[in-house]
Amino acid sequence: MSAVIADTDRQQQLDMLRSSALAFTSRESPASRARALRAKAPGFDLRFWNALATQGWTGLLVPESAGGYGQGFAEMAEVATALATQAAPEPVTPVLVFAGRLLQSCAGSTTAQALLAELAEGRALPAVAWQEDASGAASFDLRGCPAEPAAVCVREGDQLVLRGGKRHVRPGAAATGYIVTASSSEGLALVWLPAQCVGLVRNVDRLADGTFAARLQFVNVTVPAAHLLAMGPPATAALAAAYDETLVLTGVELLSVARRMLSMTLDYLRTRKQFGKLIGSFQALQHRAVDMLIQQELSGALVAQALAELDRGCTGSERALLAARVKSRCSEAALTIARESVQLHGAIGVTDDCDLGLYVQRALVLSAWLGNAGVQRRRFAALSRNAARQPGASA
Repeated sequence: MSAVIADTDRQQQLDMLRSSALAFTSRESPASRARALRAKAPGFDLRFWNALATQGWTGLLVPESAGGYGQGFAEMAEVATALATQAAPEPVTPVLVFAGRLLQSCAGSTTAQALLAELAEGRALPAVAWQEDASGAASFDLRGCPAEPAAVCVREGDQLVLRGGKRHVRPGAAATGYIVTASSSEGLALVWLPAQCVGLVRNVDRLADGTFAARLQFVNVTVPAAHLLAMGPPATAALAAAYDETLVLTGVELLSVARRMLSMTLDYLRTRKQFGKLIGSFQALQHRAVDMLIQQELSGALVAQALAELDRGCTGSERALLAARVKSRCSEAALTIARESVQLHGAIGVTDDCDLGLYVQRALVLSAWLGNAGVQRRRFAALSRNAARQPGASA
C-alpha cells in the first residue's frame, strides 16, 4: 500500500517493510489458516498475534516513550495490507489503530500509558466500545461529529459507575478490556473497563467472515476513578481523531481485499474455457473486468492521498472529510468488485471451497464496520455543510 512519499529514504524503508510483511504473511498465514479459524472463538489466533508482536508490528504506531517504534500510518498500512491480502482474521485495525491511537491521545492518564505499553508488547488487546445503534447513523450529530452517547458515567466518591450498552465491538472475543464512551456531567468520558468487571455483560455475535463482535451491557459497572482516561473536550477530540484514522486504515484493508478479489477473478478469466475459448477473450467480460479495475484504482488513489495527509498531520474537518470519503469509496468499490467477482466465477464463486468467498465475506464485514458507505456519505454531507457555515469559509 504505497502512500505518496517524498522522502526517498522513507520510501526505501517502506519498500523493505512491504517485502518483509508480504513474505511473512504468505508463509505464516495462508488462506487455509483463515478458513480453519472461522467461527471458532475468538475468531483469530492468539499465538499468531504474539508472532505479530515479535515482528514489532503491534508497536508500529506506539511512541518510543511507550515502548513502540513511533512510525507513521504509511508503515501501518503496509502491515494491514499484507495481512488483509491473506485474509488474516487478526483485529489489527480495531486494536492497534482504533484503541491504540485513542490511548495515545489520553497521554495524561497513567492507566492509558500502561495500557499502551502493554499493547506495544502484544500483551493487551483493548477494544473500543462506542457504537450504540445498529447502523452507526445515530452515532453522529447534525454536524457529522460523534454524538453524545446514551451510556452514562457517574462519579461516586473515588469510583466511576457506568450504565448503558454498546454494539458492534471488535474484537468481540479475547479482548482484555474496553475503552468505553459515556456521557458525564463534564462531557464525553472515556473509561477503561477490564474484561472481567462485575456487572459487565457480554454477548458475542458471529459475523459473516467468521470473526466475532460483542454486544456489551453495563449493569452498574464500578471501576476506580483512575480508569478515567479522558473527559470533556480532550476526550471528544481523541475519539474523533482515532475514529477518522481507523476509517482510513479500514479503507486500506478494503482496498487490499478488493485487489485480491480482482486478481483471483482475472486469473480465473485467463484459465476458464467455454465454447472452446478462454472466457477472458469475451469482450463483454473484459469490459466488466475494466470496470472493476477502475473501482480499484480510484480507491487506491484516494487511500494513498489519505495516508499522506494523516502522516502530514491534517486535523479537524479536513481529516474527517477525507476519512469519510475513503470509507465510503472503498466500501462501495469492495462490494462492487465482490459482486462482479462472484458472477464472473460462475457457480464456483458461491461455493465455500472457493477462496474467493473468504474475501467476499471479509468485504461485507469491513464495509459495514464503523458506518457503511451510505452512513459515510451522509456524514460527509453534514461535515461539508458545517464547514461552509464556519467563519472565513469561501462563499
